[in-house]
Amino acid sequence: MNEYLEQDSHLPLKRLMSQAVPAAVAMLLTSGIVIVDGIFIGRSLGKVGLACVNLSFPLFYLFLALAVTAGVGGAVNTSHALGAGDKSRADHWFSFTLILTLVLTSGLAAVCLLGFNPLLGLLNSRPELAPGLSDYLGILIWFYPSMMVNLALTIFLRAQGRPGLALAFGLAGNLVNIVLDWAMIPRWGLTGAALASGISQLLPLGISLVWFGSGRSRIRFRWVSLEFSKILKVLYNGVSEMITQLSVGMTTWIFNRVLLARMGVDGVAAYTIIGYMAFIQMMLVTGLAVGMAPIVGYDHGAGRPERGAGVTRVALGAGAVSGLVCWLLVLLLAVPIAGLFSRGNAAVVQAVGSGGVLFAAAFLFNGFNILITAHFTAIGHAGTSAVIALLRGIVLVNLLVLVLPLVWGNPGIWAAYPLAEVITLGVSFGYYRRWMRGLSL
Repeated sequence: MNEYLEQDSHLPLKRLMSQAVPAAVAMLLTSGIVIVDGIFIGRSLGKVGLACVNLSFPLFYLFLALAVTAGVGGAVNTSHALGAGDKSRADHWFSFTLILTLVLTSGLAAVCLLGFNPLLGLLNSRPELAPGLSDYLGILIWFYPSMMVNLALTIFLRAQGRPGLALAFGLAGNLVNIVLDWAMIPRWGLTGAALASGISQLLPLGISLVWFGSGRSRIRFRWVSLEFSKILKVLYNGVSEMITQLSVGMTTWIFNRVLLARMGVDGVAAYTIIGYMAFIQMMLVTGLAVGMAPIVGYDHGAGRPERGAGVTRVALGAGAVSGLVCWLLVLLLAVPIAGLFSRGNAAVVQAVGSGGVLFAAAFLFNGFNILITAHFTAIGHAGTSAVIALLRGIVLVNLLVLVLPLVWGNPGIWAAYPLAEVITLGVSFGYYRRWMRGLSL
């Protein structure tokens, strides 16, 4: 039995909060660091620096898709094994997942470095943006594999009920990143930003590896071989998370193309700032999902899905409240926040003020879709979660961002995201209600 996931099993709110609060705080710290990066870059390098960072996001999310897919897919198997009391099987899936994450992300990094110049063109780089994007990615790609292994270790800390450790390790790296941003970005520009991000994540990676090898972890690493059938099982379990991360990258890529065509670099810079605000809300909801998933998966493995369903209901309520609060904050503070990133550029600030309010309406709906997707992933219904993630993240939003501006102008760009979430909400709640009816039989 896992005492961290078993405790207070009759109190869904307490169980969720014990896992979700540290996870949400860790996610908020992560978003805070990303925002600090943006403030340093925006104030030191202006709209060109912000646009270059935004152009790099599709590649980052491609790496993230591989890491989260392997990490979440492996953690589902690990949680089920822990719930069933099979420690040997949990150790195997933990080890298998770490090796798979390292192999996948290292292979992708090698491909990116070998085809670096064509890669810059694929990322919509314009002549005025290419030098900065090259400086940024030319450094960061080397760090991506270690950053992704660190992410996988964080997922497994939470899977065995130790979110506080994940928070502490992440906080150490985030504090280092702030110091390095302050020291490096004014001196070395985007090269310094990339070095600060990469170097700072080596600290939590090292601490996590030491902790997992110290004997205090309930799951331990051992060398295992990568079997094709098991790779498919891990990737299938995490397919909805892969779609989610790939969809963010694809959507960013398409948004960047539309914005460059209609609004130029100012539009991409504004989208970057709006993205920072959205990132905070997304990290809150992701923290809830990350905290919820190991509990729901553990209860499913232990043969008591009704208790996991109670935790999911509490998470949905918390997601609704957090979305409403974040939307209200954007309504009130969008323009002042934009000024922090882009002083002296009225066009960028105006675009954030008008577009941010429309874009942030998605906060009222996306928490339900994300948490229901996480619920189905945790209980092993990867196909259902994949349908929801595919619909909201790839099909609808990208179709709408191409079509709405033709009939509504520039406001249609910002309205695409919330409208996609509203349409998806009907589908995701339909799946969830059907599952709940089956549970009550």
